[in-house]
Amino acid sequence: MKHTKLILFTIVSLIFTDSVRYISWSGTLNIDSATYICALLNYISLSIFIFIASTSYSKDLIPFSIRSWYKIWLLWLIFNLIRGAFLSQNYWDWKFLLLESMFFSFVPLAYFLGQDLDIVKFIFKFIISYLFAFGFLFIPLTLITNPELYSRLMIPIGLFILFIPYLKSKWKLLVIIVALTSMLMVLDFRSNILKIGFSVMLLPIYYFRKFIGKNLIRWAHLILFALPLVLFILAVSGVYNVFEKASDNEGFTVADSQGGEEESLTADTRTFLYVEVLSSLNNSGNLLIGESASGKYKTDYFDLVEGNGNYRYGSEVGILNILLYHGVIGVVIYFFLLLTVSYVAIYQSNNILSKMLGLFIAFRWTFSFVEEFTQFDLNFYIFWIIVGLVSSATFRNMNDDEVKNYLKLE
Repeated sequence: MKHTKLILFTIVSLIFTDSVRYISWSGTLNIDSATYICALLNYISLSIFIFIASTSYSKDLIPFSIRSWYKIWLLWLIFNLIRGAFLSQNYWDWKFLLLESMFFSFVPLAYFLGQDLDIVKFIFKFIISYLFAFGFLFIPLTLITNPELYSRLMIPIGLFILFIPYLKSKWKLLVIIVALTSMLMVLDFRSNILKIGFSVMLLPIYYFRKFIGKNLIRWAHLILFALPLVLFILAVSGVYNVFEKASDNEGFTVADSQGGEEESLTADTRTFLYVEVLSSLNNSGNLLIGESASGKYKTDYFDLVEGNGNYRYGSEVGILNILLYHGVIGVVIYFFLLLTVSYVAIYQSNNILSKMLGLFIAFRWTFSFVEEFTQFDLNFYIFWIIVGLVSSATFRNMNDDEVKNYLKLE
């Protein structure tokens, strides 16, 4: 297989930079020196993405609708990167643009990796044989630094749960152990539990495929894309706020991983973020096209030490970050790209895994209204590889036996 060493570099460097990021959050690492080391590795990885994308040619294997929306999305990202360069006014703007925004704007280039089935198999094999198998070695470091370190490094586990019906017994067992360990290591890591839980909920689609009709899968697909939009409209209009309603239930509490105090798993930590981002965009008049790739929003809830006043360069909610940087236009493009890819995976495939992956992609749209840190990491690296994989007719045309043979990972 071509580019093996280059692909390996991107995976290993992402594991390293993710580790540095989460350890630095705990304050046990000099973040300034670590930032520039990680930036160097990330720029090399981006160069590899661009190189592979430039040598990739699979026009006949990718539906025209997907190719079109993907190109529009990529062009809109580049447009707002250029805008960001023109609109950057100070050191902090440029630092964010060059050391953060540049990376997560181009992580969708991992889409081209997903179109090559040999590359995808190599990545999957490395993750399960090395990251999952030896990831337990990160647990001691997790216990003395950031309680979420192990769980965040094992973030691909949500995807691999969907592979369980197709994997050999030893890999099935490993995936189950890693998933359980990931959840038990930090019980108040809500997004991790939700992602793993959703993937587990999808497994009956395979095991009970004779009883689960196509219409049920198609309805689930429609609901996953429509529900967050309906709830958003209801919340903005003041009719119903799902975050506030969920916070009324105080029955779900766990010990906080940082201090041991009781913390509610249903606490509303999102409404104020929506209010601040939407208000900031409305006041600046950039709701339609966003604040650009160096954009920030005004906050009254965070006491920031950076020399930029009360502004943040992003929030904990993925869709708000897309809205902040790329505006309503960016959200619409992103919506139709994921809708088209997941539609093709569900409606135009010969294997159950493609259909489950289509729902997995649809769930990521829904989940982006709840969390999804916008950053260049394993989470989005794997996500865009999956988007590329299900876009490929070669993968979608496989039957379940052929998929099982493909995922032997030997």
